[in-house]
Amino acid sequence: MRTLIAALDQVLSRLSRARLLGVCLAAVAVIAVVDYLTGYEVSMSLFYLAPVAAAAWYAGKRPGIAVAALSGLSWIAADIAAGNAYSHWSVPIWNALIRLGFFLANGILVAMLRRALLDQQQRASTDALTGVFNRGAFRERLQHDLQIAQRNRKPLTLALLDLDNFKSLNDTYGHARGDQALTCTARALKRVTRAMDTVARVGGDEFVLVLPETDQPGAEEVVSRLREQLFSALEGVAPGVTCSIGVLTFQHAPASVEAALAAADGLMYQAKRRGKNTVTYGSESDQSSGAK
Repeated sequence: MRTLIAALDQVLSRLSRARLLGVCLAAVAVIAVVDYLTGYEVSMSLFYLAPVAAAAWYAGKRPGIAVAALSGLSWIAADIAAGNAYSHWSVPIWNALIRLGFFLANGILVAMLRRALLDQQQRASTDALTGVFNRGAFRERLQHDLQIAQRNRKPLTLALLDLDNFKSLNDTYGHARGDQALTCTARALKRVTRAMDTVARVGGDEFVLVLPETDQPGAEEVVSRLREQLFSALEGVAPGVTCSIGVLTFQHAPASVEAALAAADGLMYQAKRRGKNTVTYGSESDQSSGAK
């Protein structure tokens, strides 16, 4: 049963909102026909809830409300068409309103539950200050990207960035200014990256970039734009703060997240030892590097 539900979840998750809504509406139509054929004595109310819940869960509150409204109308239409005789003309109207309220309540509750779950997942994977991924989420995404790179035999670049003189900034101007510098850094990182890339804060003033399908020339281009963005962002906010970056390109991605991080970390500290505000590039094949 769990396997069936998981498979159905994967299928519905991949549908566009328009296709999902179409599937839900078609399901309501089928249920209404079965409701009519079985007669008004056999209740089909539980079955109408399935498309209502699916629309609310995967498409949101408004599609859920739309499918709920159609389900309520379909239910009463099937009842009347099946020959159910009412004692007063107001009875079917009352029933339709009650059923509509029942479906609406379920649809809205499902949509709210989905929204709460997504918010909780986002908070669990996001750094509260900067809005980028936190360390735990970063490790999961890096492991996933390493596996994809191994399977597709594509290069992958890992860039580790550490802010220089950050402690002095906090000591001189206060932690509020330090927080501002961190948020500016995160915004600069996000401006130069793609949707498929990962930007994460992995320490107090340490950030990391994962750039799938990016070789060393491509990484150099990204880092060059990043340094321009950082210089502009930090110039008026964090006097004296620069960054040291270690950039490691894997032609053959390792299986271990720890090995990848350790190698990139070593390059970053090479940049620190060379006087800060530098970039050290390397590859996993020769571990050669050069400062820029």
